[in-house]
Amino acid sequence: MNQAINILLIEDNGTLADLMTQVLSPSPSARFSVQTAASLALGLHRLAAGGIEVVLLDLSLPDSSGLASFTALYSQFPSVPIVVLTALEDETLALTALREGAQDYLIKSENNPRSLTRAIRYAVERKRGEEARSQLAAIVESSHDAIIGLSLECLIVSWNSGAESMFGHSFEEVIGRPSSLLLPQGQFDDLPYMLDRLKIGQPVKDFEGIRVRQNGQEMHLAISISPIKNSVGRVIGASMIARDINEQKLHQAEREQLIAQLQTALAEVKTLHGLLPICASCKKIRDDSGYWTQVEVYVMDRSDAEFTHGICPECIQQYRANLPTP
Repeated sequence: MNQAINILLIEDNGTLADLMTQVLSPSPSARFSVQTAASLALGLHRLAAGGIEVVLLDLSLPDSSGLASFTALYSQFPSVPIVVLTALEDETLALTALREGAQDYLIKSENNPRSLTRAIRYAVERKRGEEARSQLAAIVESSHDAIIGLSLECLIVSWNSGAESMFGHSFEEVIGRPSSLLLPQGQFDDLPYMLDRLKIGQPVKDFEGIRVRQNGQEMHLAISISPIKNSVGRVIGASMIARDINEQKLHQAEREQLIAQLQTALAEVKTLHGLLPICASCKKIRDDSGYWTQVEVYVMDRSDAEFTHGICPECIQQYRANLPTP
């Protein structure tokens, strides 16, 4: 069974209050727990104690009347949904209360279990929806990433503070303008193709791209595109989220440059080049510290080469010629 919805009925007419309480008690579609207050002051006192999920508010009370009753309650408890109760001749006043933040209104003379139950349940759900949208809007607005709303024609329809900070354009400067204004001059705009994919239900992979600030500076961005749908699931636009990865790209370039330099240095270490001081008599080589080293030792220390020893034909002949005659 669903948990009961806690209702506060602020109504000075005791007979009407008892009648409405009786109407709500046996409701088959929802369970209600009804508490009453005969004045605005008593109602505010009960609300301060917490636990109330919806208020039924009479606009004509002993200590307050008209729109002032609603304003006083709403200003102190803006998160509690309010359904205004009014006489038929005050329907215009009730409509004003709706514009000021009330969730719904009921004409006292037309109350019945169905309309009363519907108004209460809808008021609770609409308030939850408003709070969820407000929370989402706050998240979007406070994000450091650029979050940009686009129409299906690639026009900018929303622009958060992260986008303003990233690109340097104010909301007024970009609203209604094509998103291509963020592209570097001469760069192909593939966003229309992506929106065409979204319209037919195909996903668009996240990608990296270059966009340009108001001052002409180019930026590397990580970009994601997702569809915006209406209540019946039809794609009516797109959300583009862009994150600045300039610093990441800079570090990547620095790493690649360092690796290239190290590879070049290693290659040079393994390659002998330049002038080598060598003794014309013993063939030793003088190293950078001034010491004379055998040529094979010098070469092996500075390259991947290894030496094996043998005697060439010329040396063999010379060796034999120098042997004493028996």
